[in-house]
Amino acid sequence: MSRYSFLFSARWLKYIAMTIIIVIACIFLALWQKDRQDQRQHEIATINANYSSQPVDITSVLGSTSATLDGDDEWRQVSLTGHYLESDTVFARNRTVNDKVGYYVVVPFELTSGDTIAIVRGWIAEPDQAPPTPTGEQTIAARLQPAQDGSEDNNPDGLIKAIDPARIPGMDSAYENIYAETIHTGNGLPDESGLTPLPAPDLDPGNHLSYMLQWFTFGIMIIIAVSISARRERRADAEAAAKFTGDVEYVVVDKEALDAGAKISQPGNRYGRNRLRSPGVHGRDEAEEDEFIEDRFRHS
Repeated sequence: MSRYSFLFSARWLKYIAMTIIIVIACIFLALWQKDRQDQRQHEIATINANYSSQPVDITSVLGSTSATLDGDDEWRQVSLTGHYLESDTVFARNRTVNDKVGYYVVVPFELTSGDTIAIVRGWIAEPDQAPPTPTGEQTIAARLQPAQDGSEDNNPDGLIKAIDPARIPGMDSAYENIYAETIHTGNGLPDESGLTPLPAPDLDPGNHLSYMLQWFTFGIMIIIAVSISARRERRADAEAAAKFTGDVEYVVVDKEALDAGAKISQPGNRYGRNRLRSPGVHGRDEAEEDEFIEDRFRHS
């Protein structure tokens, strides 16, 4: 029988099944973290390629107002000419800049083509601190972002939570699936109008790579732990078997005594005492019987 035949016992089959399940889960989580790492690297590459690019006409990026922004075009700079619709200004709440919670100032911008696009002009601490919006025809540069879903938002007048063109007034013939962030120059401090520029996107790759390695390590450690346990149990079984074999007691029998009619009795001392008993001796106590047998062996 194989030294590892115990692995087919119900107890060990349960351990092995649990090990397989856990290892598969570790592999799945490791591959998931790898996918997250690849996605994050792609996002960083897109930011680096588009964030400081030269502005282009918006029609070269989006073929129509209903077009969806491609992931590779996020943060792309576009040049827009038209005028702000100041009366339709709204404030996107719960926006954090420089560790302070405030509002994004969002104003519809009507292009010379007649289409409109939502523009985030900057950040302020309170809506009543918003500076006047420039009037007249403007040519601005802005970075494109995918629109947010505000279909389930419940907002007071003048406030929004998600930057969704469908929830912003004055957005006739609007770009439905995007908005744009005004490009500011300077060091991130409030500009001459009093608006604080939005921070640059985060380029931190995150901890996905280390998490991936950790999950792979956990899976390998579990396999090693189960293997060690199996080796220890096999060794323990072998030692138990060897110990059992070594404890077998052997009885030395004198053939001549057997020929003379002696019978095997209960085990006695290490020299074989009390192991042979003569059937012809009756009425003697145990000590006399032992002496009789030993004297018989000496004179045989």
